[in-house]
Amino acid sequence: MKRRVALASLMAAWAIPQFAVTAQEHTSTRDGVYTGRQAARGESSYKMACASCHGPTLQGKGAQMPPLAGPDFVMNWNGQTIGELFERIQSSMPADRPGTLTRDENADIVAFILKSNKLPAGNNDLPSDADALKRIQFDAPKE
Repeated sequence: MKRRVALASLMAAWAIPQFAVTAQEHTSTRDGVYTGRQAARGESSYKMACASCHGPTLQGKGAQMPPLAGPDFVMNWNGQTIGELFERIQSSMPADRPGTLTRDENADIVAFILKSNKLPAGNNDLPSDADALKRIQFDAPKE
């Protein structure tokens, strides 16, 4: 917190706009980057568009349809950005109809995936904006 205060003072002294610094900040999935209501919407969308391939509990169905929850999923995505996960879903899913879901529907599905991986909910919906999603790092849930 002291760093932010000092940084804000320097920015004011140098007349640097605040957005120039905050745009570079990263958030972790451990910080609550989606809401419970968004995850509920995502669960509904998941059931309609994803469950037939990835299973009703996100367990996956073999190598072609990997799990979206559990230790293997977390290990594969840990350290990457939510933007990478989101864009993979946006461009290639559902497999039989890629790109047919809206960005908002996919953000809701990603929120459901985060909830299913025991990552905490927060006060704001996960955005569907590519730049904002690139600043959210997927960090494994704390044990």
